[in-house]
Amino acid sequence: MRRLPWVILVIAAIAAGFVIVRGLGRLAQQLPEIKQGSGPIPGAAMRTVRLYFGARDRVGFISEERTIFDPGSMEALAEKVAQEVFQGPVEGLSGLSPDTRVRSFYLTPDGTGYLDLSSDFLARWPRGDGLEWVSLGALVRSLTENIPSISCVQILVEGHVVERAPGSIPLDLPLAPEGFEAPAPEVAP
Repeated sequence: MRRLPWVILVIAAIAAGFVIVRGLGRLAQQLPEIKQGSGPIPGAAMRTVRLYFGARDRVGFISEERTIFDPGSMEALAEKVAQEVFQGPVEGLSGLSPDTRVRSFYLTPDGTGYLDLSSDFLARWPRGDGLEWVSLGALVRSLTENIPSISCVQILVEGHVVERAPGSIPLDLPLAPEGFEAPAPEVAP
C-alpha cells in the first residue's frame, strides 16, 4: 500500500514533464526564427550606400541607395557593399550569383582593393550581350564610389588571381571604374 502513492507521484511527474516539453515545443514553433547576424543591433550606426546595377538595355548603369548597418571599418564596409551587390537590385540587371560569398577584402597603399570571393563567383558567370560588363562594372563602381580610398579592384577567387576568366573581360589585373563609364540614371529607392 505504501508503494501506490509513490507510483502515482512518479506517473504524475512524467505526465507533467511530457505536457511541459510538448508545450515548449509548440511555443518554439510559433516564435520567429532569429538568425545570428541577421540584422543590425538596435541603436547601431547605419550608413546609406549607393549601389550600381546594369540598366535593362545592358549599356549603362542604374544606381540604387540602400541603408545598411555600418560595420565600422573600411574593410568590413567594402565586404558589406560587395555582398549587397551580389544580392541583386530592386530594379535593373545583375548577372552575379547571389550565392557568392565575400571571403575577405583588403586595401593596399596604392589604392588597389583585393576582393576575395567564393568559387560561386565563377560557377554562375554572367553570359550574354553586355551582361558581363554591367555585372563587373556594378561591383567595381559600387566599391570605388562608396569607399573613395579604393581606386581599382582586383578580384580573387578562393584567394587566387583568376588567370583565365570565363568571359571576355580579363580578371588577372585590377579593374578600374574608368573602364565601366556610362550614364547612370537615378532609380527611386
